[in-house]
Amino acid sequence: MRDKATGALGTYVADMPGLAQQTRVYDEYLTRLRDVPGAEIGYLAVGIVGPRNRVDKLVHRLPLLP
Repeated sequence: MRDKATGALGTYVADMPGLAQQTRVYDEYLTRLRDVPGAEIGYLAVGIVGPRNRVDKLVHRLPLLP
């Protein structure tokens, strides 16, 4: 879902990597994130923002936050 949303025209994807929950200092987070290959980043959440019809198509009509 994240990969499709990243490539969708008019959508913005906001990621919440697991590393963000494991560190308390932003510089440490950036350093640790830099050491992990992109394909191996574990995500706890992904926010998708955009026109409702495009978001619905990407998430297959999952309930959305108002």
